[in-house]
Order: sequence, then C-alpha cells, then structure tokens
Amino acid sequence: MNVRFAGKSIQGRRDYNQDRILFRAENDSFIAAVADGMGGYSGGEVASQIVMDCCERKFEAFAAAPRVDAIERTIREIVGESRETIRRRSEESAELRSMGTTLTIAAGCFGEYVVGNIGDSRTYLIAGSNITQLTKDNSFVQEYKSKYADGEIEESVLRGMSNALTRSLSSADHEADIYPGGDRRYTLEEGSVLLLCSDGLIIDKVGDVSAQLLKLVRRAGSPAKAANALIDWAYVNGSSDNVSVILAFEGAWSPSERAIPRLLRRFTQREKS
Repeated sequence: MNVRFAGKSIQGRRDYNQDRILFRAENDSFIAAVADGMGGYSGGEVASQIVMDCCERKFEAFAAAPRVDAIERTIREIVGESRETIRRRSEESAELRSMGTTLTIAAGCFGEYVVGNIGDSRTYLIAGSNITQLTKDNSFVQEYKSKYADGEIEESVLRGMSNALTRSLSSADHEADIYPGGDRRYTLEEGSVLLLCSDGLIIDKVGDVSAQLLKLVRRAGSPAKAANALIDWAYVNGSSDNVSVILAFEGAWSPSERAIPRLLRRFTQREKS
C-alpha cells in the first residue's frame, strides 16, 4: 500500500487558524485527518490539537500491527479518547468550557479503508470523472434539507443557521458516523483520490461545489498543485473561514478516467436499479 499525500491549511480571512491536519503512512497503513476547532480563540485551537495528538498516538499503535478488522475500532477509540480529554480540559478551565471540533478522518491498511466523520468537515472520493461525498454533514442545514423538499426550503432560515452543528467532538456524548459501516470497508484503488477538507473549502454560492472541486483536482499536474488550487479557489471565491485540505492517493498521481472503486460501484448500481 503506497499511499501518498499533499496537504495545506491556511488562516484565510480569520485572525487565527483553528484547523489542524494530519497525514501519515507507515507499514502498509495510513491515516489522514482534518479537524476544525470551535469555541473562541484558545478553545478551538486546543480542541483540534487534542484530536490530532490522539490521532497520531493511535495511528502509531495501529501501524505497529495493522489489521483491517481494527480500522473502525481505531477511529472510534480516537473519537472516544479525544472526547474525554476535551471534557476534562473544559472542566479545568472556564475559557475552554465551550470548546469543540469537527473531525473527518480516513484510515486504512492493505488497500482497504474506513472513513469517520463528526461535524461538517468532509471527505470526498474522486475516481475518474466522478466525485462522491462519502460523509454527511452533522449540521442544521443538512438535516433541514433532508427533511424538506426543495420547494419548501426557506433560504432565510438556512442563511441564519449556516454554521450550526448538530454534532461535534466536544464534551457532549456525540459519536462519529462511520462509512461505509457495518463491518465493511472501501477499497483504495490506484487513480482514485481521497479529498478531506474543512468547511472553509465549501463555497455554496458558486453552485455545484463538488463539480468545481473535481475540476480543480483533475486539472492539477501534481498533488501539491491540486492542494494549492483548491485553497486558492476557496479564498478567491470569498471563503471567510480557515481552509484546510488533504489529498490522499495510492501509487502515482493520476486522477484521470478510472473505474469507480469496487465497493462504491456496487452502491451506485444498487441506487440505479
């Protein structure tokens, strides 16, 4: 398993950067994670760093003896231990009481991987001419859109709640969503790219965000250029948040026409039938 990465995080138009990113590959295993902290100047930075530190510790233990049946458990342990540390630190300091963070994480070994998510950071899969959002936002906007048909959506309501999360990694007992779930795993195939990002990359006013992200990645001549292009695009189009991206891919950089990975292909065929 030859997973390679490119990643970048910028302060953007904020006064400080509460995002944190981590990516590592070792012993036929890999991890990539993006955390977007919240809770004031100090709180957001502390929460997102707590999660990244936990990710690093857990990955070192996982990579020492990687097993595909331990991937999901490792992600759940990261969430659980991070939550307990955040809870303890928030009880010790009044200025940290409201801190929390999002987390989107992909981890795997021997060509298979699982995605975990809590909050509104995202993981996408780019395979050939297709881009698929593997995660679902834990946000008021997402739940509102899921509940009401397009004709019933009040845009004024969505604007007022654009940053409201229904779940985050905080002192609350929120669990992460696991994809694909049910003891199943995705297959990471050569030519496909995992894109992890904080919500600072998601510029809804440009229309079809996914199509724009796909175009930027496929036109880039290298992973570093793709990461820079994504960050620049978000900033130029008015992102007011910190912006963080990670690109993870197997083998050589070639996000061109490829088949959809096997597990995802079965999901797609099932939806069409």
